Amino acid sequence: MARLLTLINSPYSLGAAAIFFASCMNAMIKGLSVYESVVVITAWRYALGALLVSVLWLAFRPKLPGWKAVPFHVFRGFFQISAASLFFWSVTQIPLATAAALGLTGTLMIGPLAWLLMREPLKRDVIIGTLVGFAGAMFLVNNETNLLSGSAEGPVYGYLAPILASLCHALSVVLLRFRSQSEEPIVVAFFANTLPALYVLPVFFLLDVQPTTELFAGYVLSAFFGVSFWSLTTIAYARAPAARLAPITYTQLIWAALIGFFLFGEFPGPSTWTGAAIGMGSVFLHLDAEVNWYREFHNLIAGFSQDEIELKQKNLVSLAKIKKDL
Repeated sequence: MARLLTLINSPYSLGAAAIFFASCMNAMIKGLSVYESVVVITAWRYALGALLVSVLWLAFRPKLPGWKAVPFHVFRGFFQISAASLFFWSVTQIPLATAAALGLTGTLMIGPLAWLLMREPLKRDVIIGTLVGFAGAMFLVNNETNLLSGSAEGPVYGYLAPILASLCHALSVVLLRFRSQSEEPIVVAFFANTLPALYVLPVFFLLDVQPTTELFAGYVLSAFFGVSFWSLTTIAYARAPAARLAPITYTQLIWAALIGFFLFGEFPGPSTWTGAAIGMGSVFLHLDAEVNWYREFHNLIAGFSQDEIELKQKNLVSLAKIKKDL
């Protein structure tokens, strides 16, 4: 049982769960965009997210960071709200899975940015993987828009927005990694949801943002998914280097494809899967360079004994029979 809890509580499991919540949030934003503008949706997502994380703050009462940390969080909050706004807008223009595939270029940026800003090790395979991944992204964009031919067509900006959002998100994640080493996860998650809310606060004064009951419920869900995503991400990045966790974000493509198909009737075309496959190939280069996943997995499950489990089950059955006879 202890080993199982260790596996569930590992940074890789927490990171995968965070990506699931992020996928749910993106799907909720896409659904809400049918009834409201992305600007208003983003404002409500972060305003309600700030309220939710404030409840967590009051419950755990963590130690306040020093004033020197505030400019850092303000700076990171700018990248975060920029990434969210660009990506939320992109899912209203292109299929969810396609946006997810292009958004995953941020995974490739984390390693080089972590090296540049935090001096984390950067190996040659990571550099090659980053270049291959970007090649896959450009293949997808060009195949859908003919961008490189000089006669672009379709929602070009809708395809470019996730890439720019990925750069902002990668910067935010690397900075998150930097602070998560010295601050409690709840503190980082608090600032990750409250400071972006300050950036979108003017929306409530400039636009009509009074929602219906159904829309408000959707805003609450999107905020819950967002807070869950950042909380789990913060804990995961506090326990493992950024480059090790980055490849896990590719599970978002699976969730996006499933959600897009069942909720929106979208099915990714050949160019999306081809570009994603190239990107996935680049991830294997990251894996070889950064972490031995075979060894990591076997370290987690070491100690599991099938014979021991069967013996415990037999003992429990015998105990149950004794109690029944009594």
